[in-house]
Amino acid sequence: MSSPNVRSSQPIPQFASTRALPPLRVLDGGGPATNRVTGPVPRAGLHIVPQPVAEPAQPFLKWVGGKRRLLDQLVPLLPTGRLRYAEPFLGGGAMFFRLWSLGRLESALLTDASADVVNACNVLRDDVDALVGRLRAHAHAYLPADADARAAYFYAVRDRHPSLVPMDAVERAARMVFLNRTCFNGLWRENRRGLFNAPHGRYDAPTLCPEDRLRAAARALDAATVARADFRSLPNLCRAHGVTFAYLDPPYHPVSVTSAFNAYSGGAFAATAQAELADTCRALDRAGVRWMLSNSDCDFVRGLYRGFDIRTVQAARAVNCKGDRRGTVAEVVVRNY
Repeated sequence: MSSPNVRSSQPIPQFASTRALPPLRVLDGGGPATNRVTGPVPRAGLHIVPQPVAEPAQPFLKWVGGKRRLLDQLVPLLPTGRLRYAEPFLGGGAMFFRLWSLGRLESALLTDASADVVNACNVLRDDVDALVGRLRAHAHAYLPADADARAAYFYAVRDRHPSLVPMDAVERAARMVFLNRTCFNGLWRENRRGLFNAPHGRYDAPTLCPEDRLRAAARALDAATVARADFRSLPNLCRAHGVTFAYLDPPYHPVSVTSAFNAYSGGAFAATAQAELADTCRALDRAGVRWMLSNSDCDFVRGLYRGFDIRTVQAARAVNCKGDRRGTVAEVVVRNY
C-alpha cells in the first residue's frame, strides 16, 4: 500500500516488506533506532507495563471482527506468564488492551496495514488532549443537527480524505474516530484506492468523544510501539524486537460471498494472502516464536494450518443488515504450542 499524502510533524511510522527490511537496531535508551531503508524507526517496545493495572483499557475504535466478545474464550488459550508481544493486524486492538489491563505484557509491537489505524493510535498516545479537543468540535457540530444535516456533515468529513486534502496527524485521527463512530455498523471499509466508503449510520445519540476510554487507551498505548507494516515482515520484526508471542487476527477467509467484509485497507484479503500468512506463521514457528491465530472455520483455513493445534470457538456475528441473522458462528483458533 502506498503511503498517504499527510502533512504532519510526526510521520506515520512504517516498516518495509520482508524482502527490503534489514535488521532493526533496538536501543535501551536515547533516540530512536534507525533503519537505512525506511528512515527513523520507533524504539522497540521496551517499556515495562505496570502490574497490576488499576484502570483497565478498552478499544477506542469499533471494529468489525474485533475480539472483545471472544476474549474470555481466547485469553485462557494464550501462553502463561508475561509476554513480549506482537500483533500484526491491530484493528481495534481488543486483545492488546485486555492483556495490558491484565498486566501480561512486558512489551508490545503493534502493526497494521492501515495508515489511519496507526496514525490514530500514535496520536492518541502522544497527544490525547489535542485529539479530545478535535472530537469535541465534531460533537458540537454533529450532535445538535437534524438527520439531514448530520448526514451532510458526515459525508463532508468522509470526503476530506488525507490523500486528497492536506491535514495534520491530529485532524486525521479525529476524522477516523468520528467516522468510525457515526458510520454504518462501525464498518471501517476502504475501496481499492484506499478511500473510506462506508455510509452514514444514523444513530440517535452516538458517543463521539468517550474521554475516559480515550485516556485509558492512551495510557495502554504508552507501553507500545505502533507502526505500519505488512504482515510478511513479522518474522524479521519479531527477531529484531525479541518477540516471544504473536497474536494474528487477519481479515477472515469468507465462508460465503456475503461474508467478504474484508476490504479494510484498500482491497480484499485474497486466498493467496491467506496462504502467504500461513507461510509467515510457519516461519515464526521455525524461529521459535509462539503464535495464535484466529480465522473462519472452513476447509480452506483448516488445510492451510494442518499439523498445528486447531480448536473451535463460538463468536457473535455482528454485521448483518437483518438483526435476527446476527446469531453465532464458529471460528477456528490455531496455535503452534
